[in-house]
Amino acid sequence: MAIVDEVAGSLLIEVCLACILYGVTTLQMFMYYQTFSGDSRFLKGVVGTVWVLETLHTALCMEMVYTYTITHFGDYDFLGNIYWGAGASILVGVFISALVHAFYIRRVWIMSSGSIPITAFITILALCRLGCGIGSFALSLEITEWTPFRANVSPLVTIALGLGCAAAVDVLVALTLSYYIQHGRGKWESGNQASDSRLDTILIYAVNTGAITALSSILSVILFATQKQSLVFLGLVEIQSKLYANSLLGSLNVRAATREKPGSLPQFTTFEFSSRARVPRPPQFRTPISPEFTVPQVAVHQQTVVMHDNGEVDAYSENSMKGELV
Repeated sequence: MAIVDEVAGSLLIEVCLACILYGVTTLQMFMYYQTFSGDSRFLKGVVGTVWVLETLHTALCMEMVYTYTITHFGDYDFLGNIYWGAGASILVGVFISALVHAFYIRRVWIMSSGSIPITAFITILALCRLGCGIGSFALSLEITEWTPFRANVSPLVTIALGLGCAAAVDVLVALTLSYYIQHGRGKWESGNQASDSRLDTILIYAVNTGAITALSSILSVILFATQKQSLVFLGLVEIQSKLYANSLLGSLNVRAATREKPGSLPQFTTFEFSSRARVPRPPQFRTPISPEFTVPQVAVHQQTVVMHDNGEVDAYSENSMKGELV
């Protein structure tokens, strides 16, 4: 039984964690459709496609673990085989990461005002990740046992290069978005502490999500090269797919916390006081209004700035009714 613990034990635990993350993905998907029903059909389609792929990916992960631990219970030789569900789950995960990378590349294109060199370089790395992932899946169908698969140079190259490109894309996207958010502060800053903190929230989220997915890619390569008798790397790759999906949905849902709707607390508020006569006593004392005195008037002007996911900025202005200061 020690061989089962060594080979499939860590995989089972990691797939359980992946299933928990799938639950988070489903919750985020539900929150997105409830909160942002006004988004474009394209964006809604991307979210729906990611969730469908995540559902398929989770089903393949569960079927793979069930086959290794239940269907072939006691068959120690089968643990050395590459079950087709393992390769299929990796392939679906590659498509999920490609879709998420495409979404972030679109953001880089918008934030950089259409910078071709930056966008093209990140796109090439993302396509390399996609190609290497497909190549790894093809090699898993050709080499059907884990021992020769991990001893062969070709799988090591496709996995290391593919995950390395994925980590590079994640880091470059995080750094690029951080740079343009910081660079655009002069244009977006309102002088309001709450508005500035929202920019900081977006900045921190961009950096953290890129760092987590990049770290998982690096760890997967290290574990694949060092832990020859364990499938711990495979479980981490499955978790990485869930991290990408949650990263995409989280970046969309975070707008609910950073966006202010017209009519809520204003970002820019000014007060205008006008008086046509001198008031002989402080305004906090209520006195009968006599014809010889004029009560000061108060006007509140409210402006709310909303930045959409496609880079457009809308400004809403609202003037409240003038009231008397009594």
